Amino acid sequence: MAFPGRMAVRNRYLLLKAKLLAHAIWTGKLSLRKVINVLVCSAAFTLRRTRSGAAPFILSLEVGNECNANCLFCRDAKGRIYDTDPKALPLGGISKGVMPFEMAADLIRQCSKDSLIAVLYTNGEPLLYKDLPRLIQACSRVRLLSMIATNGLLLNEKNITEMLSAGIDFIKVQMSGFTQDVYAVQVRFGNVERLKDNIRLLARKRDEMKCPTVLMLDFIAYSYNSHQLPDVRAFCRELGVSLNIRPGNPRGGLEGREPELSAEALPLPGGCDWPWKGLQVNFNGEVLMCCDGVTFSGSQPYAVFRPGDPVAVIWNGAKARQARATLATQGRGAIPICAQCYRKDLAFKW
Repeated sequence: MAFPGRMAVRNRYLLLKAKLLAHAIWTGKLSLRKVINVLVCSAAFTLRRTRSGAAPFILSLEVGNECNANCLFCRDAKGRIYDTDPKALPLGGISKGVMPFEMAADLIRQCSKDSLIAVLYTNGEPLLYKDLPRLIQACSRVRLLSMIATNGLLLNEKNITEMLSAGIDFIKVQMSGFTQDVYAVQVRFGNVERLKDNIRLLARKRDEMKCPTVLMLDFIAYSYNSHQLPDVRAFCRELGVSLNIRPGNPRGGLEGREPELSAEALPLPGGCDWPWKGLQVNFNGEVLMCCDGVTFSGSQPYAVFRPGDPVAVIWNGAKARQARATLATQGRGAIPICAQCYRKDLAFKW
């Protein structure tokens, strides 16, 4: 079975967006002010204005970047994160750390009136962040949608109950194989039967607690696991969990054996809407133009955020406006990280 993701066709997530929109309306987390901000940000991108809306409508936070799975595409066997900056050494350039709760909470508070959703992970396993339930609760308190993506290995009853009780809106669980032999090709540390049991528990607890949380299994597709897709589809239907399929990254040992993420030549034509619609904050407070910046050591931050700093000033500050102007007038090739990026737009990777 061939997967269309190898073509540079972006994953539009139309059904997921519809579910999240309905969820936001049902839970009272969508306001006219937020809708207006989305429209203003989108219009600013379309018209290539350097000033965007009042705030990013997606706030992405790297709450921590440790991981308990050590997948091939992400880091080496010792857990060192791959540096995607071609001018840097492939390993050792990306430092690790944890975002202070006070920093994350202040960012959420400042963006809550205009932003739609807080993405509480970037490069790491969010369930390793001890304050995750408090952070989800902080989002719920100010009516800001919250989501995580997890490898699922730590989805025990305690973690699940705490997240659902705190009001998490969207949980995405990653899988790259339905049997252990296939799953282990990509995931160094993990057992797929345990993962499947954890997903079953998550779906059951959501139903028992009558939570409106949207659940999605994110199947990372390679040629070696394509034959297991029917089993994955049946598993999702059984549990009432949405399914997404996206192309896997062949980095870390699968180069030459698996297709590249895209057959299109880099840099991709056209712009990217990330700088107009989303804001990435690293664990150490670095404010970056997109979420891929956390693994690109040459990224130039807009600022280094500290609790109390005005996010609105950073969001439409001189460095942010210059980045938008460069993308709008010179294209992706003018910015090193954009020149090598396959991302099509503001989406969950591909």
